[in-house]
Amino acid sequence: MRYYKYQMDTNASVANDVPEEEQPKKYIRTFESDMATLQKGGVPDLAPFAGSSTAPNAADHPLPAAETPAAPAQTPPPPAAIPTLAPKPEPLPRPEPVAPPPPAKPNPAETYASDFSDRMKEANASTLTVLAAEEDSAPRAAQKTEQKSAHTGLYVSVSVALLVAGAAGVYLAYARYHANTAPVAIAPAVVAPIFVDEREQVSGTGSVLANAIEQSVTRPVQGVVRLLYLTNATTTDNNVFLALNVPAPDILLRNVDAMGGMAGVINVNGAQSPFFILSVASYSDTFAGMLSWESTMPGSLAALFPPYANTTATTTATTTQATKQKTAATGAPGPQQGFQDEIVSNHDVRVYRDASGRSILLYGYWNQSTLIIARNSAAFSEIVQRLATSRAQG
Repeated sequence: MRYYKYQMDTNASVANDVPEEEQPKKYIRTFESDMATLQKGGVPDLAPFAGSSTAPNAADHPLPAAETPAAPAQTPPPPAAIPTLAPKPEPLPRPEPVAPPPPAKPNPAETYASDFSDRMKEANASTLTVLAAEEDSAPRAAQKTEQKSAHTGLYVSVSVALLVAGAAGVYLAYARYHANTAPVAIAPAVVAPIFVDEREQVSGTGSVLANAIEQSVTRPVQGVVRLLYLTNATTTDNNVFLALNVPAPDILLRNVDAMGGMAGVINVNGAQSPFFILSVASYSDTFAGMLSWESTMPGSLAALFPPYANTTATTTATTTQATKQKTAATGAPGPQQGFQDEIVSNHDVRVYRDASGRSILLYGYWNQSTLIIARNSAAFSEIVQRLATSRAQG
């Protein structure tokens, strides 16, 4: 094909440059040359090419040079028949588009439950059988043997120590929290008719209670008045005086009210002694009972109001002489035993003195419902003053 194209281009260029009568004879006929001949009114040489049916070879048929045109032929070849062009083939009809088949419906999702159910139906086995088979076919996990290191014991000891320390810390924290939040034990609210400086609890009855009061008298009072109360002093069925079980007349004991009174220790002029404040229901009955009790009262209360200790003869004589001189000068009763009427702080009292004229005990009324039993006039005056102050403030 390259040779054919080259020959066609060469002939075209030669035809354009060389006159027709001088153009060399063409040995190869082309479609372009035939068309050009027809357009000029000539008849192309349609004689078949006598030669090999194969394509011409450039070596066998060399192209003639443009400078040496070949001699024209003496006799023109017979006219060849004009070739007829083959009719243009009609286009094939397009095939109609075929509708695609409908998509196949998706199969239901396969799950482990469906596989398991199908497997049971195929094998005709129960659930327990399938589970047992799966368990038997499962690979056995290899048991790993742990090698104990040299520090395992140390780690265990440290862990135990930390646990013990943590438990101890939690216990201490709980104990401190419990101590801080525990309810405070409040002392029973014992009501006293006078102002007191301190309080002390005593217990027992009879002689045991009397001994407890004596011991309290020997301990210094932080102030002037110390309140003595029983454990059940807040109840209405007991107080210190009634708990002593003294052999007093019944008319007196029946009229003593358990509430409203008190027992205590008073410190006046450096001397401490017990005292009683009794709330009575009837002045006349209690006074009558006290008068009938005067003959045995010093002995009944000797444990709480004991006689003074005996002194030397010189001291006794000196005291007796001084007492006689005082009696002669003031007109006061001389030393004698038994209760005598006296006035202390503008209140009538009954005083029991010893042979030396010292007061062992006295009693008197602050008002119609309050009876006081004390050691001497100094103690009685202090109690009366405190009663007046407490009532005025109340």
